[in-house]
Order: sequence, then structure tokens, then C-alpha cells
Amino acid sequence: MDAHDSTTELTPLVLLVDDQDDTAQSTKSILTPRGHVVLHAATGQQAIDLTGKVSPDAVLVSFDLPDADGIDLIRQLRSAPTVHSSTPILIFSRIELGRAERLEAMSAGAWDVLTHPIDANEIILRLDTFIRAKQETDRVRDQGLTDPNTGFYNVRGILRRTKEISADAHRHQRPLTCIAFGPTPVDTPQLEADETDGVAEAMSKPVATALRDVTRISDTLGRLGPGEFVVVAPGTDQDGAVRLADRVLEALRADSSRHGFGITAEALGQLRAGFYSIDAEDETSAEDILLRATMALRRAQAEDGSFRVRSYEA
Repeated sequence: MDAHDSTTELTPLVLLVDDQDDTAQSTKSILTPRGHVVLHAATGQQAIDLTGKVSPDAVLVSFDLPDADGIDLIRQLRSAPTVHSSTPILIFSRIELGRAERLEAMSAGAWDVLTHPIDANEIILRLDTFIRAKQETDRVRDQGLTDPNTGFYNVRGILRRTKEISADAHRHQRPLTCIAFGPTPVDTPQLEADETDGVAEAMSKPVATALRDVTRISDTLGRLGPGEFVVVAPGTDQDGAVRLADRVLEALRADSSRHGFGITAEALGQLRAGFYSIDAEDETSAEDILLRATMALRRAQAEDGSFRVRSYEA
């Protein structure tokens, strides 16, 4: 159950700030054939305006510009909301810069200092390394797909993965089941809402442990909220869903006896499961798959212990 999913590498967007046509064209002729999209700004102000509209993956700044000092422009770009701390900025010059100027550029936020004529292979290797690191940092920051306490997918992550898994199941004509697990709510008037959540939250560690012990590598685990989890199981039909849910419930009791967790047997007995299964021809959306599994769980929770596992019924 790896919480990390593979992502398609994005086309790098490079902002080139250079007022000299010859060096600008030379730089673009190096980057464009290698798959980089190059936005050209001839002045510092144009660069500032462009960063108000796009978020570049890298910025190349000329040391000398008609309306700005290159080092001062780097400082301004570093304060722009669309230029992140992970965005590489390189400064270049027609003449080799002295040590003091190089240090000032680095202090302003430049990652490297280049001198024209730029070696094509060198700049491609440097930019590709910098951009890969930047895009991966952006992915982790922007997508935020995992729950920090369990390592399982959070709601956003499990929805995204369910879309991918259901599309794959339909393409390969395989069934798919989504099973939601959660404790029966504590109906105690003396407890405040946050205390009730605390009771449910106490179930998180034992339930997460049981899920890790029982589920397959191909299954995807997510956390919906305090004490509530979901399993998306490709290749699993309704009968398989009941068997999987029962194994989780049995593993919960066994793990609790072995590890303790400080949870009473009565509390463990309150865990319920609801599931929704689709066949190979079903094209139910990921949102509805999760919703229907959750609705089945709510029904199981409301039935006062009659059924521990419930299927979705329209």
C-alpha cells in the first residue's frame, strides 16, 4: 500500500529575462528542442508582470537589463507568490562576474551563475536536475495526498486514487469494491462533540494496524476522519468484500489482544463496515463509489449491532 503514486512529469516552463536578441535566441535554441517551454521577457518589469500570471519552473536572468539590475530583480522575483523557494533562478552575464558579484547574486537567491556563451549540455543537465527537484517539491506541497498520522491517503488522495483504480478496473473488465470502516458513534449526552471525536480517534491506531495486516499490496488505504477508514480493493466482488471486512474485524480483535492499544473489547465490538461493489461494466464515478460505501457504513452503524457488515442499497 504505497502512499506515493507515480505522476507524469510536467513540461518545464522557463522564464528567460534577457534584453539581447542574440543571447535570448541562443538560449531558446538550446532549451526549446529539449522540451522546455520558454517565456521571454526583455525587461525586468515584463518579468514581474509574467510572474503575476504564471508560475515558472525555472528563471534565467541577465545580469544587465535596461530597466533593472539583475541581482535586484532576483530579490523581487523571490518575493513573488508564484516564484517558490524551490524555484531555481540562474543569473548569466556576457562577461565573467567577480567573486563579490557572484556572492551577492547567490545571497539574493540565485542558484547558479553562468557566463555566455553557455554550454548547451551543461545548462540542460543543470536545469533538468533543478526542475525535477522543484516539481517534486511542488507535488508534495500542493497535492497533500496523505494523512500524516497513518501514511494512508487522506480524503483528497483516496478520491484521486479511486478515480485511477476504477478507470483501470473498467479498462481491464475487473470488479472493484470500496469498503468503509468506522466505529458506531458514542451516544452519551455527557460527552461534548470533541470528546466524542476523541473516542472515535482512539480507534484509529488499532484499525490502521488491522488494515495493514489484512489487506493486499494491490489494495489502497485511505483515512476519512476520526476512526474512519476506507479500502479500495480492485478485483474484489461482493462476496470478497464481506470476507475482507470480516478479516479486518477479526484482525482488529487479535491485534488488540496482542498489542493492547488501551481499547476495550466493547469498543472494538462497535466497529462496523459498509461496502459498495461495481462490476466490470459499471462506470460509477469515484465520488459515488466512496459516497455509497460511506452510506452503507452509516446504515451498519445505525442498526444497533444487527449487522457488522452492510452492502450499499439504493
